[in-house]
Amino acid sequence: MSFLSPVLPGSPATAAERAYASLAEDIVSGTLQAGSLITEGERADSLGMSRTPVREAFLRLAAEGLLRLYPKKGAIVTAEDDAAARHLLEARVMLEAESVRVAEAEARTTTESALRGFLDEQARARERGDALAFASADHAFHAAVASASRNPILDGFYAQLRPRLARLTHAVVRSGRSDVARFLAQHRELAELFAHGDAAGYSRLLRAHVGLGGRGASGS
Repeated sequence: MSFLSPVLPGSPATAAERAYASLAEDIVSGTLQAGSLITEGERADSLGMSRTPVREAFLRLAAEGLLRLYPKKGAIVTAEDDAAARHLLEARVMLEAESVRVAEAEARTTTESALRGFLDEQARARERGDALAFASADHAFHAAVASASRNPILDGFYAQLRPRLARLTHAVVRSGRSDVARFLAQHRELAELFAHGDAAGYSRLLRAHVGLGGRGASGS
């Protein structure tokens, strides 16, 4: 599973989409760490394509906050300080809680099914000790809740945050300091709150879940 899913399964990907997906995955997973310098030429050579689609990918990632561009030199992978991370997580809570509140019956049913699938994926990843798969399913769970509003404006806001939120999620799980059993238990609680349309309860638990205070603060 990709963290970002920039291309719909089964659809043809343009060179720019392939360049974006490859680079975003490397940044989100930590293969390219904060402070790494990358260049269009090096990336184009590694992907076997021209610089033009790589340049488009660089521009998109810069707009999403994962790269800082330096003309004629390349780009630096950005870092999230504590304040920026908190702001991102506050935005996540607001967007997801609103989606829980407004989701209509059809979207709620579809999303509930997706959430059960992501919970199963997380359980299997936990059993085999696969931190990347666990973090990927974790991020997909939250993204599915955010999309349940079927509101294109809210979707647009969340889409802009997705890569940085995915990187935060992976960093927490990869650190080895995370309690994945608690993450999974809290996800099950969040899925129940979503199913009942309890936006206030979802917001309270999610704030604790991502480490913004309250019981069982975890940071994922």
